[in-house]
Amino acid sequence: MADGTTPSKKSTLDTAANIAIIVVCAIAAFVLIRNQFFPAAPPPRPGEVAKGDQIAALQQVVPAGSDRALVMALSPGCHFCTDSMPFYKRLIDERNQKGSDVKVVAAVPAEEAKAGEMKIMADAGVQPDSVATLNFQEAKVAGTPTLVLVDNKGEVLDVWVGKLDESSEKKVLKAL
Repeated sequence: MADGTTPSKKSTLDTAANIAIIVVCAIAAFVLIRNQFFPAAPPPRPGEVAKGDQIAALQQVVPAGSDRALVMALSPGCHFCTDSMPFYKRLIDERNQKGSDVKVVAAVPAEEAKAGEMKIMADAGVQPDSVATLNFQEAKVAGTPTLVLVDNKGEVLDVWVGKLDESSEKKVLKAL
């Protein structure tokens, strides 16, 4: 030190502890900032449809002669499905304006649900290209609403789950 004495062990330990605290705080700040501004998409839970999956049940609902379809997995009584109807109407309208060849298919879990969902869509002005029944378990659809962009071979190109925020809605529209 300046007075010619050597630093004590306590002084050295205090300095090391302070440096360690500063390093830990810097790492924590980095992680918090990264997660806040660059959140990672959560990985799909086991048994849920995911990008890259090959699913025969989804292939079966793609209209004949179509290369790709946006499958809207819906169920009657699902308030998130009902709340999403204005976006689905906009999605179909914008798809039509773009002249996109992606077909929009409303998929429901059972024949008896088909009539109920058709009424909800009709009341909202949503007119998909077709309505199909779909075994949600076979299609790995864990909840509704779920949007699945799929090709005619049953390969999942993208997936969106739940009532979408504005950012996710833009991603869906861009995918058409």
